[in-house]
Amino acid sequence: MAIHRGGKHASHHPGVNDGSGAGARTGLTEAVTELRRLTQKPSFQDAERMLADLDNSPGGSGVGIEAVHALRRWRAEYLRVADELEAAARCCRLVEQEIGQRIEAFLAGWERQLETARMHEHDGPGGPRRRSGRDGWFRELLRLGRTDEERPEDGPIAISSERGTPPIVPPVTSSYLLPAADAPAADIPAPPAADVPAADVAALVLGPLQLSVGGRRVLRWNSLKARAVFQYLLMHQDRPIRRDVLMELQWPDHTRNSARNNLNVALYSLRNTLEGPGQGLQPIVYQDGCYSLNPALTWWIDKNEFFSTLQQAESARGAGRPRQAIAAYERAAQLYRGPLFEDDPAGEWFLPEQRNLEGLYLQALEHLATIYFELGELPEAVRCGQLAVGTDPCCEPAHRLLMRCFGSQHQQQLVSRQYRSCVAALHDELGVLPGEETVQLFRDLTATI
Repeated sequence: MAIHRGGKHASHHPGVNDGSGAGARTGLTEAVTELRRLTQKPSFQDAERMLADLDNSPGGSGVGIEAVHALRRWRAEYLRVADELEAAARCCRLVEQEIGQRIEAFLAGWERQLETARMHEHDGPGGPRRRSGRDGWFRELLRLGRTDEERPEDGPIAISSERGTPPIVPPVTSSYLLPAADAPAADIPAPPAADVPAADVAALVLGPLQLSVGGRRVLRWNSLKARAVFQYLLMHQDRPIRRDVLMELQWPDHTRNSARNNLNVALYSLRNTLEGPGQGLQPIVYQDGCYSLNPALTWWIDKNEFFSTLQQAESARGAGRPRQAIAAYERAAQLYRGPLFEDDPAGEWFLPEQRNLEGLYLQALEHLATIYFELGELPEAVRCGQLAVGTDPCCEPAHRLLMRCFGSQHQQQLVSRQYRSCVAALHDELGVLPGEETVQLFRDLTATI
């Protein structure tokens, strides 16, 4: 089942992007038709006849051998069709979900309209009339649907229309980008600590993935594979990625056809999740067999800002401008909300880069704490050191810096406690002893006790 562009049965699945219920029904009909085509292959009927011939033929006969060869070919065909059916079923589920979302959006629009009407309407002295349940407000809906001559007491209810939707229906926005009306506040991620400048697409990858497209937050992902593909494109934003690379990365144990179909399904879901920021521009583009981030859009990725800010901090530190270095290091520390793609425990390909970024973050905290220590701002130095130890309990430079801070304030008991904490972390995590530098510093700071 070729669902990618240019294939015999390719389709863009109208109804997910064209904003019409008819389009969604068309996409679902096409998917069902494809399922029927796959399951009615002539070889499926011939297989039953061939199995009967094999059972009735004497062992070693020419008929039996021919049947075995044919069944082997059909066995491979069955596996291929099974892969395509699986991809087709995913497409059907995606279209079904889109239909359900549009139904809920339509009904939610009517509910809001009725709530507005109830604010201006009273039934007798008992106050506003209340109808509970959807059956009740469906009856109310029929009453509101009458002409002005039939209900002269009602004023017009103005509902603005956008994107060509009927005037009574609010603009349909993808549920992947905005929370439902009754979604609890706890489900909405807190805004990032660092300010994000205006951009067509803003991606925060340091810590849990947070994404905004055209100023709208992506709160839910319908497909984890779609998210994984997007993460890979984000991390390789400087070059296009061949589709074979994505297929091998995400579906290494699948056949080529199965991996290609799964990739097409993932990209279909991804494009629905990442609605373009106007003018029909999609964040992901395909050209010459490769996928890449759309260069026509403005992108802001916190990892890039993290690297840039660290370079500014190092330059200021090398030039003897401690206050500028502090500001840049603080900004870098603010950008680092946690490990790269922290909320993706299944991913492995990004682990080397995750460790590299964590090392840069710890180094930034160490430099920042050192500058504060040299300036005599010990509370700030302790804060940065504790941040480093909280990220990596085995970070000996951070433990040593904290010991120096406590020693400079003649708090030898805190020096000893910090040293014991360092020894325990190294023993429990790595099974090693502290380095000679750490041991010697502890002896020097506690020599007067």
